[in-house]
Amino acid sequence: MDDFERELGGDLLASVSRSFYLSLKILPREIRNAASLGYLLARATDTVADTQAIATEERLQVLAAMGQAVAGQGVVPDFTALLGKKAGEDNTDAELDCLRQFRSLLGYFDHMPESQVEAIKRVVASVVRGQTDDIRRFSGDQCAVLESAQQLEQYTYDVAGCVGVFWTELGYGAYGDSYAVLPRGEMDQLGKEYGKALQLINILRDFPEDLQSGRCYIPGVDPASGGRRIWQQDALAWRRRCRELLTSAGTYIDAVNSRRLRLATALPALIGARTLTLLSEAKWEEVEQRIKVERKQVKGLLRKALIASFRRRSLGKLFEALLVDCPQ
Repeated sequence: MDDFERELGGDLLASVSRSFYLSLKILPREIRNAASLGYLLARATDTVADTQAIATEERLQVLAAMGQAVAGQGVVPDFTALLGKKAGEDNTDAELDCLRQFRSLLGYFDHMPESQVEAIKRVVASVVRGQTDDIRRFSGDQCAVLESAQQLEQYTYDVAGCVGVFWTELGYGAYGDSYAVLPRGEMDQLGKEYGKALQLINILRDFPEDLQSGRCYIPGVDPASGGRRIWQQDALAWRRRCRELLTSAGTYIDAVNSRRLRLATALPALIGARTLTLLSEAKWEEVEQRIKVERKQVKGLLRKALIASFRRRSLGKLFEALLVDCPQ
């Protein structure tokens, strides 16, 4: 696995992830390679799911083939059309590199424990299911809207809540019951809610752009009523729901025994809490410009988290202090 860390796990990871890369690099080696490989495979499927370089039906076919290849039930699809000029205009070089490396990434299964391979297969299958449903739901010519809160909850689980469960599975697989002070079932549930919160933050952050592209994840609204009204009225309940889900992150963080694992686990939650605060305080015109935590703020959070990680409850308290700033 040294080749993975040297050839793929470093440059490729850094190029496709701005903030999650920090968590992956901090993880102990026992689970870092599996977590990184799972992330890169999911990023590759995400590139296919989001591209406009090929028609909808072809995207679905390629995505299904990728899922089957990860599951060991098919061959790696041909990405030639996706690597052409149009794809180069729609996607970054790093995203296209994930596709070029897809076959090589699957080759690292041969160097991993079977339990980790199976965990990766499960999380990628869930992500592909969510991406597939997403494409089908939003493939029409008119703006489509999720019909129910249940649909949104299911989507956030399929593409991100499953990642919290995956993270927990890797932790218990490597360290057994010493991974956390809470029972495995409770950690699975907390991890699921943590992951769903992060995806809901992404949905809220990208709301104006998605609406302009003909997709609306806020259930049951009329897109014709306008983004400002939806954001100020209907989206408010989902900002509250996001805060509710994020509280599970603090409990999860405090339950993890290893200082290094706690730090890696905490970083996405800290950035997420700060992002939610910015979204909650922003005027609609600022939301339209796309809210994000600046790089220097991320570095500041990392410094505070490094100091706080030396004491068990300090990371959780740092997170809770950020979450207090999020309007109820």
